This record gives sequence, structure tokens and C-alpha cells, in this order.
Amino acid sequence: MKKFLSKLSSIVRSTYDYSLLKWLLVSLAVAFGEEFFLEVLGRRSFIAAVSFVFHTPYIFLYNILILYFTFSICLLFRRRGFIFGLIAGLWLIVGFTNFAVLGYRITPFSAIDFLMITDMLSMINIYFSLLQRILLFAGIITFILVVAIAFLKTPKIKGKIQYIPNIIVCLVLFVLVAITTFFNLNMSIISDKFTNLGTAYKDYGFAYCFANSVVDVGVSKPDDYSQESVEEIVAKTENLDDDLDIVQNTEDMPDIVIVQLESFIDANRISGLHTDIDPIANFRFFEEHYPSGYLTVPAIGAGTANTEFEILTGMKSKLFGSGEYPYKTVLTDTPCESMPQLLLQQGYGTHAIHNNKAKFYSRDESYASLGFQSFTSLEYMTNYNVTNTGWAKDDCLPEQIEKALDVDQGGPSFVLTISVQGHGKYPKDKLNCTEHVKVTLDSGDPELTNSFGYYVNQTYEMDQMIMDLKKRLDARGKKYMLLLYGDHIPNIDFTNNPLNRGADNQTEYVLVSNFNMNLKDQDLNAYELSDYMMKACHLKRGIMQKAHEAYFDADNEEVFNEVAHTLQYDMLYGNRYVYQSMPAYTIADMSMGVEPVTVDAMTYQRQTKYLLVTGHNFTPFSKVIINDDRYDTVFVSNEELIVTKDALGDVLKNASDEDVEISIAQIDKDKHELTRTEPQRYLPPED
Repeated sequence: MKKFLSKLSSIVRSTYDYSLLKWLLVSLAVAFGEEFFLEVLGRRSFIAAVSFVFHTPYIFLYNILILYFTFSICLLFRRRGFIFGLIAGLWLIVGFTNFAVLGYRITPFSAIDFLMITDMLSMINIYFSLLQRILLFAGIITFILVVAIAFLKTPKIKGKIQYIPNIIVCLVLFVLVAITTFFNLNMSIISDKFTNLGTAYKDYGFAYCFANSVVDVGVSKPDDYSQESVEEIVAKTENLDDDLDIVQNTEDMPDIVIVQLESFIDANRISGLHTDIDPIANFRFFEEHYPSGYLTVPAIGAGTANTEFEILTGMKSKLFGSGEYPYKTVLTDTPCESMPQLLLQQGYGTHAIHNNKAKFYSRDESYASLGFQSFTSLEYMTNYNVTNTGWAKDDCLPEQIEKALDVDQGGPSFVLTISVQGHGKYPKDKLNCTEHVKVTLDSGDPELTNSFGYYVNQTYEMDQMIMDLKKRLDARGKKYMLLLYGDHIPNIDFTNNPLNRGADNQTEYVLVSNFNMNLKDQDLNAYELSDYMMKACHLKRGIMQKAHEAYFDADNEEVFNEVAHTLQYDMLYGNRYVYQSMPAYTIADMSMGVEPVTVDAMTYQRQTKYLLVTGHNFTPFSKVIINDDRYDTVFVSNEELIVTKDALGDVLKNASDEDVEISIAQIDKDKHELTRTEPQRYLPPED
């Protein structure tokens, strides 16, 4: 090892004597080799990478050029070898990360995943075994150590650096990348708007697609953007609700409940898969009796939040950066037109429910921008079960939906519910769930049989949940509309079991109601549904919904794409010209949970030396906070919490001698504090 390191050091030192031309040739060779290796990792196949090189050599060379430019940056530093190795190493890290990510989801790794790091860490126990987690963290530590040692050991260039020629080289390569990118985009050789991120990585190469995800964020400014262009759109849409017979009385407005079903599709669409009973008999019954069809979604195997975003806003997520989640970027602090924003103005209560953690996709922030008055996440629930893979089951959702409907005391309610039970990773080594449905595959592959078997049995239980929900809504005796749909196909390998009906980016939807909606079966895009639903309910629509009616043409979407581009840019990033003709939206004062956590009393038991806190709406995520310090808390019931003597220590023994304030905080499993009750002064018991 010592000899190897010595030889490696000698090689690195020798490169410092290279002329600029020789250095550039070596860099080009490394860029060629590394780009090919990145393609092997991204395609998880040597043969597929070779095919990419020979079938699209120009695009392969373009990707090499991108790497080559990044390598040229090292010419500006004295520690040239270190910077070169660091840049090459970082490309390898994102390549290996992409390789690992593609092992458990369909969507490749992109820059937006850096914003999802906390979400990814919270799921690490689900997707990686203990050994894999140990190796992962060992690899991270090893990389940090290698970088630190390399920085200390890698020599600096002696003498004067030729900055002028080096800078010229960097600028020439930068301009060459820019010109080539412009040419490729205008000639449609590549695209910067990825309808399918996985397909884009395969068509345009890893280096370009990942680099594009770094620089392409938000909605770009349209070429013809101006106040006049916005006013023209507004003028064409402002009177479209005149013929809708808009409901004026809130008593006549229906409750609107949306349930987004995680990875939910009809298993009969999967070629070579057979079940002994229909796993979604209730959903199929609804399809036969209510308006339904295929739903084209902006995601395949992942990307739940973007389907949800399109349903709520009528906007097109593909107009944002490649792989971007607006929930994680612009919507964390920018109000946005949406169904809850529009319905809030018409007297609705607006509520969101998700049986997963609140911070997943930054919903604890973005939902307020979308106009929700309350958000009930898993941290505010008590009665829920968990799958063997660690996800909350959906059978808790009907009760939570009823609670949200009850809050508005008979007034109209809008309730968005995001399910999670059908989420991957789908077990391969065993079925790992209750077998309600027997699943067989023509191939007989045992691992795929287990994965599909687990998935289908989760959809069976989800299907039972939606019937329970419908019965509850029927029993309330109030007018309602219920939208049920899948957010995307499951993240399972469909290579040998392709879908025999519908496309990979299509799920199913059904609109259930207890009144005549005058709607027919038809296939829809996710961004069309809000207009579709609000017209059926005779409710006032927003400008995005009315733009669908004024501009959308299924046979030619280009005109609508231009209008959507203008409106989305103006409302979220531009000069907000649209708000000169309508009130601007604001961020809602959103509460976490529909039932507030409250504290009634705190009692220190001198004999047992534990603290008993009584109140209302406690959950397993409720933690006692004493003078800003968190204490291990035992959840007894939704009305009682205990801090044992071992956790409590001596903090309350001499409480009369100091000020002690106690509050209850909801802490998620990643130790993030979501809410906290007002602190109460602790009064020690009298002797």
C-alpha cells in the first residue's frame, strides 16, 4: 500500500511538469473515460452504455465536453492535482449515487435530491439493510478522510501560474459548452424540459442531465413576457364563469374530498401477473358507476408531490426545472393559486392530511402557500397501523377525514388526503405482509413475485379503505364529491411485465359523488382535474382553470403551454401583473392538526418521582419540554404523558428554588420540532 501511494504521488507530481497542451490532452482522456463509466453506472449496463456511444456519438461527445470544462477549472489553482481529483471524484460520487438510487426507484438522481436529503435519510432504514448503511457511512467517512489527506499531501505548483492562458482555456471551453448547448436545444438534439427524467438521462446522457438539473430551477422567463401578454390572457378568461350558474350559498356547496393513493394502479394492467381475486373490487365498482378514466401524471415510479401539485393548482410541473419539486423550492415562501386558495375565498374550510411525516416534500411549509388552514400529518395521529416495511397504513385516513370535515361545523370543506401505504421498497426475499390476494407471475420469478405480491396486497387494503370512506361520507347525509386517483405507477421493475393498457405515466382516477355531476368518462391530465371538478361543482375558478377552457386543445397543446408558461412565471416569479385584475393570494395561517394539543395539568409524583402531564390530543410524537430541554416521554394515551424518574433526573426536585416552564412539543422521528404549546409555569406540589 505504501509503495502504491508513493507511486501515485510520483505520478501526480510528474503531471505538474506537463505543458498546458499535454495537461489538456490528459484531461480530455480522463473526461472520455469517466463519462463512459458514468453512463455504465446510469444505465446499470456496460452493453447499454456502448449502445449509447455508437448510436448517439455526438451526444456522447457533448457530455464529454461538459466534464472537460469542469476539469479545466483546476488550471486556476496552485493545488491543480487536488482540485482535478476533487472534481473527478465528485462526478464519480454523483454517478455512484445515481447507480444506488436507481436500485430502489425509477427516477434518476438529480440536483433537487440534495434538497430531499433529510427525507432520504428518514427512509434509509426502509431502503438499505444494516450492512448497506454501515458501508454507506463508512464510504462517506473514507471519502472525507481521503479528501483531507489529499489536500494536505498534494503539492502546490511552484513558480508563477500562467493565469492568462489558463483563463483563456476555461473561457473558451465555457463558451464552447454554451454555444453547443444552444445549438443542440434549437436543433432539438437535446431538450431542457424533461417529461420523463429517466428517459431523458438515457437519451441525453448523465453529465448533461445532471448539470441541467443544477442550473435549471424555477420557471424561465417567457420570451414574450410583458404586462400586455398577461392582460391579453386575463381578458380572454375573465368572463368564462358567467355561464356556470355559480353557487352563491355555502349550504349548497358540496364537501370536496381528494384522496391521492400512493402508487395505486389496476394490477390487471400488468402483463403476466395473475390474482385469485380482484384486489381493487371497490375502485372498479366506482369506475363502473361514476365518471372515470386514465390520468396522465408527471411522474413515473416516484415524484408524488408533483402529481399532487398539478391536481391542486392546474399548473404544469414540467415548466419548472428538470426534476424540480415546487414544494421544495418556490412554494416554501410564495403563495400560489390553487383549489384550496380559491375555495377559501368562497367560504370553504381547507384541510390537508398525510399519514407520513409533515416535512416530507416540505409540506409543513408549502401547504400554507397553497391555502390550507390545517395540516394533519402522522405526528398528530394516534390510531394507525404500520406495514411490515415501516409505512403507516391507510385505514386511519377515513377517521382523520371525518375529523377535518367536522371542524367546519356543517360548512363546506375541502380535504386533501395523501396516502402512503402503497409506498416502496417492495420486499423481494419474502411476501412480508398479510396475503389477502394470491399473486402469480408467468415468469415464476420468486423475487418479482414477492414484490408484486406485497404491492398488490397493499392496494387491496387501500381499496378496502376507500369503501370505508365512501360509507362514512354517505352516512353524513351531506352533498359531497370524492376524487380517488393514483399518483404514479409503483416503483417495480416492469421490464418483463410491461403494462398492457395505458402508458407508464398513466394511473386511474374516479369521481364519486352523491349528486349528478353531469360528467362523462374521459382521460385527463393531472393539471386538468381542478378545472374539471370546480366546473362540475359550479364553483368560481381561478385564472389557471379558466385558461384550460380558453386555450387547451388536446390535439395541439403548444398554445396552452405558452399560456401556462406565462401565467406560472408571472404569478410565482414575475411582476404579478395578473393580480392587477384580481386579489393577490396570501400564505395561510396554517395550524398543524385539526385538534390542538393542549395541557391541563402537570403533577410531580414524589413517591414514584415521575412527571405526569394531562391534556388533550397527545400522540406518540408528543414530547415534554422543560426549560427548553427535551425529555424522553412515555405516551400513555391522548390525554396522558409521563416522564419517568430516569429521564427526569433531579430537574424538579428543587423546583421551588428556580423558575421551571413546561410545554409539549410535537417532534418528528428526525428530531425536528413541528409545534409547541405555550409554556406553563410549573408549580411544585405542596408538602
